[in-house]
Amino acid sequence: MKNNLLIFAFSFLAFPAFCRAQSAPDFKELLDSAMVRDSDLKMQITQNKLTDLDEHKLKDIFLPTLEVSGQVGYLNATARLTSPEINLAPFINIPQGSFNNNLNVSGFSGIAKADAKMLLYSGGKVKYLKKANEEKKISEDILLEKTKDDVVANISKAYDQLALIHQSKKVLDESKKRLDINRKTADKALGYGLITPYDHKKIELAQATLDAKMVEYEGKKELLLTQLYILTGISKERLRLIDPVLSPVELLSSQKGIEERAEVRALEHGITAADYKIKAERTWMIPKVQLMASAYYIGLYGSRIKLRKM
Repeated sequence: MKNNLLIFAFSFLAFPAFCRAQSAPDFKELLDSAMVRDSDLKMQITQNKLTDLDEHKLKDIFLPTLEVSGQVGYLNATARLTSPEINLAPFINIPQGSFNNNLNVSGFSGIAKADAKMLLYSGGKVKYLKKANEEKKISEDILLEKTKDDVVANISKAYDQLALIHQSKKVLDESKKRLDINRKTADKALGYGLITPYDHKKIELAQATLDAKMVEYEGKKELLLTQLYILTGISKERLRLIDPVLSPVELLSSQKGIEERAEVRALEHGITAADYKIKAERTWMIPKVQLMASAYYIGLYGSRIKLRKM
């Protein structure tokens, strides 16, 4: 009994989640899913992140940097020492080669180096690069908003077309009802001899036309569902549950001119960014000021010195 209660409780909790998973997505869910799925939008967001990273690099360019390097090696050297002749007669006389020795030095050697650098003045290059990056960021933000508007337009168009298709289905269903009534009337009229077989064929022609429109409706609906699936990634099973309703919207004010288009404004900021980059490259003739300092350390560890008489 206890196990049955646990199964019932689990089923009761899981049923709302299953219902939500099988519920029809609204327009907001379609739009949010399309925003996450759109590849162009992802690429532009990634490019914006790279531009932000370049901005942080320019902010950190005046910070001091420290580079540390080191080397460790084993040293083993042998030298041959030959004593010269010393003749200080009558006090001392040492023949040549009396104190000849082999000198052997071995051990581990270590070398450490530290370089500190700091840019004090870039000749104006960093200033122009910052302005170029700012203009580039503005251009990318405009294009990002343009891409978002395109995603909204694509989803809205597909959603409105799906709503029109649903309305056409209602018209087709109503036409089918009237055709069924007319067929029954025509069948009775043909039986009483009130119409000719040729007139009765018109009912069959109307039925064939209606069937063709139903096939066209199914094809357009399937095409729109496939388009929404590609744009949003939502399964077709949920998309089939959508029952869109057409509603009037206020018309947006027309643009003032071609110069107000997003592409043109983005291009203008892109050109300005290129101009600043050119100015930055022209600063190569202006002297730069950089502070540098270095420190070295050389040591010999575990050294052994041997003298061996030849």
